This record gives sequence, structure tokens and C-alpha cells, in this order.
Amino acid sequence: MLRIVADLGNSRMKWGRLGVDGQVERVLALPPDDLDAWDAAWLEWHESASPPASTWAISTVNPPVAERLRLFLEARGVTDPTWFRSAAEVGVAEALIGAEIGGADRALAVAAALGERPAGQPGLVVMCGTAVTVERVSAEGVWQGGAIAAGLGLTARALHMLTAQLPLVAPREAPPPWGNATTPSLEAGVFWGVVGAIRELLTRQTEGLGENPWVIWSGGDAVPLARAVGWPGARVVPDLVLHGLARLAFGAGR
Repeated sequence: MLRIVADLGNSRMKWGRLGVDGQVERVLALPPDDLDAWDAAWLEWHESASPPASTWAISTVNPPVAERLRLFLEARGVTDPTWFRSAAEVGVAEALIGAEIGGADRALAVAAALGERPAGQPGLVVMCGTAVTVERVSAEGVWQGGAIAAGLGLTARALHMLTAQLPLVAPREAPPPWGNATTPSLEAGVFWGVVGAIRELLTRQTEGLGENPWVIWSGGDAVPLARAVGWPGARVVPDLVLHGLARLAFGAGR
């Protein structure tokens, strides 16, 4: 039986297929509202499965998409997926107030990072998607909390939608730090503004963590942002939330 993990975010969905060794061996990024794309992905992954069935573990911060996926899976015979809808359901050691309304994706990223970190050392987890989150983890492996800020795409869309004339930009690589026209000026402000926010959060959250805490990055914009921030010793681990799902739901993963 196939084992599949899914991360339902605010702007996209990821499915990850686990191999026989428990590793996430294949990842698909899918639109959250394109059922034809979902169906094509389902058929591709299940046509060679024997039997043609699967078991799922799903993280969601998007209730409408979660309901669509529930109905989609139910119609294909998947009636008992494991759901993670809040940080409280993940079970990671934490010192939060209101974990029951905290994002499951944040908690799963921390859970996966705990398996990657040097034993007994504190550190930080940076997720770069629709939102940018920076999570602080103690030497004992306790998630102490973090910060949530706007990511590249959300910052760009806000400037476009909440002004009369600013165009929509999509900087995905480091632009020059200033522009001689509106579009490059926007690209500079969006990209380097997010870089500056992350760098400041890392600087402040590392206070009291000792020397050289580990930093693990993930998310769709992690590579260009990590490169631009230039934090010593930082590592990018793709699809950290999916690895957290594999670890917690199936006892598998990295």
C-alpha cells in the first residue's frame, strides 16, 4: 500500500510519496483548487500500486482545501487519513500558549528539524512560504515559540492589491538593492525587506542560545532567501513539513 503525506498550505498543496525505506521519494506541488490536476496525480501514483490503495497523513492550515481533499480521497476509498490541523495535534514538546490554534505546519517543521539537529544543541527553524516563520528550539528540544511574517509573494501581492498603481512583482532571486524604475524598486523592496526581517529575527532569537546554534531552512523560497541572509552554518532541507509527517504518522522519514 502506498504511503502518502500531504501539506495543505495557503497558496499551494504538496503531496509526498514515501518509498519502501520510509524516505519521501517523490514530491508534487499541486494547485489547491484544480481537481483535474489532483486526479492526474492520483492516477499516476496508483496505477502501479498493488493493491491500488493508499494511506495518507495530512497537515492543513487551509480548512476549505482540507474539506475538498477529504471528499476527493473519500470518493477513492481513503476514509481514514491521519489529520494534523493544529500544533497541539502534532505532539512535539512545546512551551506555547494556545497550541490548539497554532499551525500544524510549524509544529511538523520543528518535529522534523529535531531529527536533523546536532544532539543537545539549540537552534532555529526558518520556513519560507506564503508566510515566513522563524521558530526557536531549546537545547532540550522544546519548541519555545517563534515569529510569523509575510513572505515574498504575500508582500508583493499586498503592495499590488492595496495600492492604486503598483504592479505585481515576483522576485525569486536576489535583485539589485535599488531600482531606477517602479518595478525594480518594488523587487528590491520586497526581496531585501524580507531578507532584512529574517536576519533581524534570527539575530534576536539566537540571543541566549549560546554559540553557533543550528539553523534549518525550508519552504519554496528558502534557497534564495537563505543565500541572501548568509547565516553561518545554515542548511536548507527541502519539504521539511512532509518529513515531519512521515516521521510522526508512519515512524519513517529522514
